[in-house]
Amino acid sequence: MESDRCDVVVVGEGIAGFTAAAAAAHRKMKVALVATGPGSIVNGPGWLKAQDILHASSAPELSEAIAFFCEMARRAGCPFAGDVSTAKYLPSLLGDFERVALAPLLLWNAEPRDGVATVIIGVQGLSSFDENFMAERLNEQSRSMNSNGTYAGRQISFARDMGTPVTPLRIAQLFDRDADFRKELICALRAVASGFQRIFVPGILGVDSSAEQIAEFSHEVGCPVCEIPTLPPSISGLRVFHRMESYLRNIGVELFRGFPVEKVELHDGVCTGVRVAAPGHAMNLRGQCVVLATGRHSASLLGGAYAVLDQEMRPLDSTGAVMARNLFIAGSLPHSTSNNGDAMRILAGYRAGNLAASTGGNHAA
Repeated sequence: MESDRCDVVVVGEGIAGFTAAAAAAHRKMKVALVATGPGSIVNGPGWLKAQDILHASSAPELSEAIAFFCEMARRAGCPFAGDVSTAKYLPSLLGDFERVALAPLLLWNAEPRDGVATVIIGVQGLSSFDENFMAERLNEQSRSMNSNGTYAGRQISFARDMGTPVTPLRIAQLFDRDADFRKELICALRAVASGFQRIFVPGILGVDSSAEQIAEFSHEVGCPVCEIPTLPPSISGLRVFHRMESYLRNIGVELFRGFPVEKVELHDGVCTGVRVAAPGHAMNLRGQCVVLATGRHSASLLGGAYAVLDQEMRPLDSTGAVMARNLFIAGSLPHSTSNNGDAMRILAGYRAGNLAASTGGNHAA
């Protein structure tokens, strides 16, 4: 950054923080995003449950915010499928089906299908994924849903030493950087795919791979390939995180990762910026507006004075006074009956980013 001043400082690198930073950047703001590390998106599959959409459905701007997020994901190379009005039943690591409204493409096409034989592939040494357990459970679950699709478990191994322990992340990193490994994986999948119409694998198809790269991989296998989410950190969630982070850099957002925010600077009803615990000495990031997208940690950053939000997503203290007119909280929305779920986080980030952009703007390029 040419100076420590910008239009909008966003704190937090979860789904709300990403959305807020992108919304402000699309309004031609000079944006800085600061975070200690990945948000909760890496702990889950990256999909949006239908139940979360339903709980948020009465909130104004939900469809607009979700459309903005999906367009951001498409441009980032991790497109989502689905919409706010429909849902699919997608397999989870527990061998049951979750009702999902939107999901990354690699997960979206894994719903039960009548007459379709699916092979579930495990990897030798990968103890966190049991292909036979998954096949047994999904057969049972699909029958209870009156689907006559079938599932069978198979295991593959690799000639190379995969290290100890074998984890989805280790395999996904090999997938990203080693073309020979991808070829070996293609051959292994082809060898077990005969007689099946679909292949399910655990989340191993790269943390940086784009949708185009994965589509080419699936084409070379010769059979549609879908992922099943794994234990945290989820590879599908990590993939969304990495692609979104790269996209924000590409549109001009400056990222400060690994540096915790020590304090939000408040003076006479104005937020002047945040103090970041950078190596050596603290750094003051000054912004015309600040968005806190740190979930339950927002209150501690405000010194415990924060009580609730007003209609403009500004924090109020216990007396009802606005703490800072240029500070916005991408957290629970005013008068919302449900403050949980990624749908609400996307909506909160979208609203906070746009409100901040409407207030700031002195340092935009």
